[in-house]
Amino acid sequence: MVRLKKIGVLLAALLCMLTVSYTQILVTPQIPPQGLLQKKQLWNILVINNSGIVQPVQIQMSLSDRATGQKLLNGTSRTIALPPGASQFREQDFAPIQYNFSGSYAAVDRNTGDMLMAGAYTICYTLISHNSKGIESPMLEECVQVDVEPLSPPQLISPADTSVVETSYPYFNWIPPAPAAMFSDLKYEIIVVELKNGQSPYEAIQRNAAIYIQRYLTTPYLLYPASYKALEPGKKYVWQVIAKNGNLYSQKTEAWSFAIKEDSAATLIDAGVYVKLRKGYDAHNYICKGNMHFEYNNETGDTTTTVSIYTITGDQKQIVDTREVKLKQGQNFIDMKIGNTGKYQHLQAYLLEIVNNRKERWNLKFKYVKKED
Repeated sequence: MVRLKKIGVLLAALLCMLTVSYTQILVTPQIPPQGLLQKKQLWNILVINNSGIVQPVQIQMSLSDRATGQKLLNGTSRTIALPPGASQFREQDFAPIQYNFSGSYAAVDRNTGDMLMAGAYTICYTLISHNSKGIESPMLEECVQVDVEPLSPPQLISPADTSVVETSYPYFNWIPPAPAAMFSDLKYEIIVVELKNGQSPYEAIQRNAAIYIQRYLTTPYLLYPASYKALEPGKKYVWQVIAKNGNLYSQKTEAWSFAIKEDSAATLIDAGVYVKLRKGYDAHNYICKGNMHFEYNNETGDTTTTVSIYTITGDQKQIVDTREVKLKQGQNFIDMKIGNTGKYQHLQAYLLEIVNNRKERWNLKFKYVKKED
């Protein structure tokens, strides 16, 4: 019984010595919590050795995506002799360092001074001791959270805040975040919502259902697509852009509002006006009373073409009418009887389109207004 007690006392004493030796060494990362960060700065570490003796140790560093926990970068230093007291270390003090880049996303751009990509990270440091027999054992682990952010976030350009836009299919553009070297997989998401009375733009973005949302854009601009329902004249809207770098970074712009000018600016199509079809996209809105009259430039010399008319509802496009039309080279003035056919609804938005033999799309958008008898 006495022997068992002695063994218990010895084990307790040994555990206490191990605990004391572990707590006698402290690791404090010297990393800014946010901003720009380079790989070499990950090794800015303050180590305090209160054991009173020189300790042979290694440092293992791991960089992980904070949201998913996926490890993106691992680094292991050489074995160093850690002296008593406080020691400030840099990357060169641990060289050579063995790195392992893991995961499907590169967190470090090795072509631009080893700058870390924009993202939210967890950085962990493990201190490993080496005894006289060469046996390694982890002594402690210290983790910090870091937000690597660009110097300049994305910024909206147009439509300007509180501006009035003359077209129901506006052109959106914005300034990318900078510096560009911080992004290896930069994509954008744009959201457009209606602004209701009494709401601020931020309330509208947070509470109202999106009228239009487009993800995975690779360019800092977008033309509101003709396949979506036209933004209504007289109404106010809010738009916002979210910049993303893979799954590691996400930052929103401000929320800006704009209004669509009243329909009085739209061109009325009548017997005396032939509106021009535009290649690719026509930024103007038209009102068609009765029959359709338009001008088409036959650049490809087609002898005939098919004129297709679609309804525009949200992101859906449904065929309503088709007509075969004879053409001549150059300008063609085409008349189409659409009134009193029963195919067109009063105040409905439509898309008229011609596709030539080069697969180019020429079109215009119009709202049909039933002619009074």
